[in-house]
Amino acid sequence: MKKLLLACLFPAYLFAQPTEHHSIKTLPTGGDIAYLSEKEQAVQRANDYKKAIDDIDENLDHCTSQCAPLEQQKDQYQKALKEHSTKNGLPLFSILGGPGYMPETGLMLAAGALYSFSTNRAQQELQRSSVTLVAIGNQLDDGVGLGLRSKQNLFFDDNAMRYLGKFTMGKQNEYYWGIGYNAGEAQQSSDDLLYEYSFINYEGNLTFETDYGFYIGPALRIKYYEPNQDSLPQTAIDDPNFQEFKDKSFSLGLGIVLEKDTRDFSVNAWKGHFLSFEYTVYSQKIGSDNDYQKLALNYRYYYSFSVGRVLAFYNAYQWSQGDVPYYDMPTLGGQDSLRGVYRGHYRDKNTIEHSVEYRHTFKDSNGELTRHGMTVFTGIGSIADSPNQLYEDIIFSYGLGYRYELQPRMNVRVDYGRNATESGFYLTFNEAF
Repeated sequence: MKKLLLACLFPAYLFAQPTEHHSIKTLPTGGDIAYLSEKEQAVQRANDYKKAIDDIDENLDHCTSQCAPLEQQKDQYQKALKEHSTKNGLPLFSILGGPGYMPETGLMLAAGALYSFSTNRAQQELQRSSVTLVAIGNQLDDGVGLGLRSKQNLFFDDNAMRYLGKFTMGKQNEYYWGIGYNAGEAQQSSDDLLYEYSFINYEGNLTFETDYGFYIGPALRIKYYEPNQDSLPQTAIDDPNFQEFKDKSFSLGLGIVLEKDTRDFSVNAWKGHFLSFEYTVYSQKIGSDNDYQKLALNYRYYYSFSVGRVLAFYNAYQWSQGDVPYYDMPTLGGQDSLRGVYRGHYRDKNTIEHSVEYRHTFKDSNGELTRHGMTVFTGIGSIADSPNQLYEDIIFSYGLGYRYELQPRMNVRVDYGRNATESGFYLTFNEAF
């Protein structure tokens, strides 16, 4: 009756009433998020977060003033949903896409997906497994270039068994300088070095934890690389190795890997060490077109000044011997090695690299980490025909990057790197090392 009387006396009263808001369920955030032993309860809680986020969105559609608290609550619930899913072993799926640029492909369109999950949600200390997939399309001289790459990081049995895989395939252009430091320095990148090729690569390591804290297991390497021989540059025509192996396009290797890993989180470590030894034999006896051997040593160290402030070190040595084809020689450059240097610009039977990166995650007003971060990095490397010639010539790169946490401790990274004559942007998932 009171509202009716007011409406009769003051018609504007009707329009001054606040829009009815949907009630928003109060849910735990931050340190209050708990592990729920029953999977059905964990799934229901995840659905509750999604429903609360939808309700906030609907309220924001009608919000005309003082909307900041709703925006803040939405952000808290979005973050809590991911933290709840991570703590309770529920899967998370994220996608992204847009234009990009890499020196190896030029301008491109890229679309990617990140899927993370737990292989056993009852094991609280088990690392989350993840699978990434990135597809690119770019313009070639006589058509469209395509590329597909995927990384698999799978963890089982309280981290006692793990499988790390990397798959790439596509059709692309590539510059070819030749083999050795002098060949790489002879001329700058230009279309005079360009040719087309098709490729399929797969690397897989299956390792098991031993009583001494080491991981050991078999390694599989598959490499198919076929150049378009109608488009070869003079540098490829004049190179004896290229001419010898241009029709021997398939390399198959079996090996062994030994690792020591104390990192807190493998794809984005804040502390710990990682030491890896890999030895692989490629042989015609198992179906390879070529006979050779490769060895790779890798050491990484991570030091955290405080939460969100990490210094990461990377050291890698590659050795090869035998009839090593140009397309599988150790190289420097690309999105994970001396970023800014064109992948394959420098190749030889031996390479070494030392890189350091500072990773900084920004904090909000209450001191909690945000989804945003930045990095600065630099590195040096060297290539040579024999190990005792390493460090005679030095290759360097440096740059900076932006990080966005797509899922807890799993980032999208955008890096810009350069050296004296080259530069490049890189868009992909997780850290370079």
